[in-house]
Amino acid sequence: MAKDRGYSLSQRSLITLSRTFVAFAIVVLLYWGRPVLLPIAMATLLTFVLNPVVYGFQRLGIGTVTSVLLSVSIVASALTGMGAIGSRQVAMLLDELPENTSRVVAKVKSLRAITESPMTRRFGTIFDEIGKELNLSPVPTDSPTLIIAPSIGLTAPAVPVVVNSEPLPWMMLTGYLGSAVEVMATMAFTFVLLMCFLLERESLRDRLLMLSGRAHLTLTSKALEDATWRVSRYILMVAAVNGGFGAALGIGAFIIGVPYAILWGCMAAILRFIPYLGPWMGALFPIAMSVATADGWGQPITVAIYLGILELITNNLVEPIVFGRTIGVSPTALLVSAAFWLFLWGPIGLILSAPFAVVLVVLGKNIPALRFLDLLLGDQAALSADVGLYQRLLVHNPSDARLLIRNQIAVSTSHHACDDLFIPALNYAKRDHARGLITEEDRDGIIEALELAAVEHLTTDLSGASGGKKSTMVVNSPGSPGPPAREGKLVLLGCAADGRIDQAALLMLCESLKAGNWELRIVAEETLTSEVAAQVAATPPAAVCIVSLPPKGLAQARYLCKRLRAASPNLPLLVGRWGLRSLRQTDRELLKVAGANGVTLSIAKTLQWLDSMQPVVDHQQLNQKLTASLDEQQTSVLVK
Repeated sequence: MAKDRGYSLSQRSLITLSRTFVAFAIVVLLYWGRPVLLPIAMATLLTFVLNPVVYGFQRLGIGTVTSVLLSVSIVASALTGMGAIGSRQVAMLLDELPENTSRVVAKVKSLRAITESPMTRRFGTIFDEIGKELNLSPVPTDSPTLIIAPSIGLTAPAVPVVVNSEPLPWMMLTGYLGSAVEVMATMAFTFVLLMCFLLERESLRDRLLMLSGRAHLTLTSKALEDATWRVSRYILMVAAVNGGFGAALGIGAFIIGVPYAILWGCMAAILRFIPYLGPWMGALFPIAMSVATADGWGQPITVAIYLGILELITNNLVEPIVFGRTIGVSPTALLVSAAFWLFLWGPIGLILSAPFAVVLVVLGKNIPALRFLDLLLGDQAALSADVGLYQRLLVHNPSDARLLIRNQIAVSTSHHACDDLFIPALNYAKRDHARGLITEEDRDGIIEALELAAVEHLTTDLSGASGGKKSTMVVNSPGSPGPPAREGKLVLLGCAADGRIDQAALLMLCESLKAGNWELRIVAEETLTSEVAAQVAATPPAAVCIVSLPPKGLAQARYLCKRLRAASPNLPLLVGRWGLRSLRQTDRELLKVAGANGVTLSIAKTLQWLDSMQPVVDHQQLNQKLTASLDEQQTSVLVK
């Protein structure tokens, strides 16, 4: 998208229209090309799965062709065996279905007896009477009717004649044979392609790399490697988990006494490949079979409880251990992918939807032109924590902002939370206000919300480190030096170079200084620079911190440095340009020429600078005390 910025409006519109047309053409091609593309997709997916198996055989000294034949034979034998067992059990099930009709009818009657009550019967009577009063016409049947209209001049009523057309047996047989032949041809084509892909996988990979061009060799190689690893790992782990689930279900159903337990275990294992809906569909069949074959309700309830326990163990214990982390696709994207591929390719597309989503996310992560796929389908946060906080404050959503702050503080220290959340949000507010994107009222609301959040969350986080001490911030009135420092505390004078946003940043510093030996005194916003200089000259603090958040504010910080340096030549001066990733060397030199002893780009670095300056300040204060004591002694001698 960045490449489109140099084009005119008409050119960008034409590019957007072209992309839309290409996307629509791809969807149409996928839909109409299903007979050819579906075997290719299945063969590609099985290639990802069997690649590790082929490599394993090759490490044992077996040749490439033999390794491929062995791998494909194992898969074909397993599928054929499962299909034979499943077909046999389905045939037996269909033969026994009529014998279980009486049990199903009895259970339906018992359910109706349980649900019937005087209240429900009363409502049913009311609805019947309302229907009679409205003279509701009977629901027409689905069968087509032929109405013979009376001849002209005759008064005989129309007689409906029902015409039923039944398909001929040979037509039904042709349809069945056609479907079976189509399925067999698709499977045969899939296995032929699978063998070709496995035999020529190195050659196909090299051709894909060269197709992307030498300039994109690194990106394409990484994308192919990442996609192969993710998809192979995902399918193998899912197959292992689903196979274990199906085996556990089949064994449990056999012990409970549910007929055709092997069939239900295989169906549950296969259906679990379908995202979200598959486990529910797999659990429905054994419960329904138990309802149809058991005499009472004990067995169906036992089956339902067993399936619930098995599902809880699989979701909360087995899958977190086996997968370790997510596959990189958001749950919403998985559902949308499942619906999309179900519409295009039917049930097979539903099974392939999750691997396809993984491949698209991998392509989006490794190819810049497809970055939007990772943004739309990935499970990573679309906004960084600082941008997300600012966006929530911008739309007046304090509850989500507090939740985001709590989550960030839970995984980091309070100092890093200030540098990663609060300071960047203040930078964004200052930038947007300077550009005219937000009003002064919006800016002040964001500042107030950040100040309250800092006091609330940072106070709680620092209470253990500071021993429950209260804030060490003192706001000096214009022209007032403020109260004397508490015992064992060093006075740090905080000056906001450019308005209220910088003063809010000083509050973040104050909350971070609670566990230290510094007492922060913030100069009031309305204090003039000359008054600050006079105050520093009269009662010098241990150090001065001038905060000037970007953008802008550099000129004000330089001017304040010059005035304070003139008022107190030996005073340690620190300029905080918090929020910048790096500071230009020219700006750093300008601040040093103006009198700054140091420049920091974060609150954490500011705290380190203050800790390093504490011995120097203690030494200076000791010298000042010794000098004052000697002066007093000399004065007393002269007086005597």
